[in-house]
Amino acid sequence: MQSELFQTHEEDSRIWEISELNSSIRKVLEKNFSQVWVRGEVSNLKAHSSGHYYFQLKDNSAQIKAVLFRGDARNLPQSPQEGTQYLAFGDITAYEPRGDYQIRVRHLMQDGIGNLRLEFERLKLLLEKEGLFEPENKKLIPSFPIRIGLITSPEGAAIHDFLTILERRHWKGEVFLFPSLVQGSLAPANLIKAFGQIDQFSPSLDLIVISRGGGSVEDLWAFNDEKLVRTISASQIPVISAVGHQTDFVLSDFVADLRAETPSAAAELISSLYLEEIEKASFLEKRLEEIKCNYFHNLNDQLELLKAKLKFGSPKNKIERSEQQLDDLENRLTTSAKRILEKESQKLCYLRSRLEGSSLQNTLEKGFTYIRGQNGEIIKDGKALPTGTKVSVTFRDGNLGMTAN
Repeated sequence: MQSELFQTHEEDSRIWEISELNSSIRKVLEKNFSQVWVRGEVSNLKAHSSGHYYFQLKDNSAQIKAVLFRGDARNLPQSPQEGTQYLAFGDITAYEPRGDYQIRVRHLMQDGIGNLRLEFERLKLLLEKEGLFEPENKKLIPSFPIRIGLITSPEGAAIHDFLTILERRHWKGEVFLFPSLVQGSLAPANLIKAFGQIDQFSPSLDLIVISRGGGSVEDLWAFNDEKLVRTISASQIPVISAVGHQTDFVLSDFVADLRAETPSAAAELISSLYLEEIEKASFLEKRLEEIKCNYFHNLNDQLELLKAKLKFGSPKNKIERSEQQLDDLENRLTTSAKRILEKESQKLCYLRSRLEGSSLQNTLEKGFTYIRGQNGEIIKDGKALPTGTKVSVTFRDGNLGMTAN
């Protein structure tokens, strides 16, 4: 028997390494059991410190291991609960080191939600996996939209609320209505057709708003249509999804470039952006006026300064200043000359009085006489006068000739 087994091995088969076998099984499982829904009760739940959850899903007769990684767990409304019946969506795979096959859970929801909810979650995960909801794929909402395309029912409350708020907030622009059904089996095709009409519209629009009022899950289901979601994703014009009420979520909300909770909220957002731009423009206008006034004020000051410099440095002013200086010097010279003349006159008067006081006539008036020699010289020393010399003696009232003894 043993020899037959070895013989069979040599002829028909190969020897597998355990790691090879487990890897091949994993690939087979992932190829044939991807994106499956499984119903079961959570048991043996373990929440790891890494944020991952490990547990088993079981029914009355079987069980399967399951893992919910941290990134997927964050998207759940609440963490898995022991003993709770769930619908799990994910991929069947294998954990090669132990040879265990398991379901990698991507989404969990409690059993009994309904078929529409299941379909919603299936489509959401599918489109999310394709990257249609990624933030980097979203277009910026223009801050100053003037031409807006509104896709909605012309008879619903949504259009009335939307236009009323824009008018009340003094928004200045144009709204072009692209009427469409927003409920029922024909609504998705109608909505997609409206996007096609916008593509042909000229001149092009700044923004698209797809909108309707609140309702039940069934009423809003048209906005979960896969083709519509892909059409919104492919739009070259930014799209705001304003469907239902605050608590309503549809797939158009996830794929649109921006979600507004209600049609009224969309109008408030658009008008707020408009008002912000108006305020910004007004501020810039005032600031420009201030800058202009300051500029011209400074320019005028500089001009006046230049005029003063030119006036001060002109030839005419230089001549006038020189003439003024000359007049000043002349005045100072005249004043100085007068002062000198007065001083010298005073000296002269003093000298004259001195001279007059010491003159011969004054001396004679005092009773004195003086003697002149033959040649008219004044005789100062009588001893030096030879005997017999004729002299003239002058008195106050005349002369007398005499001979020296």
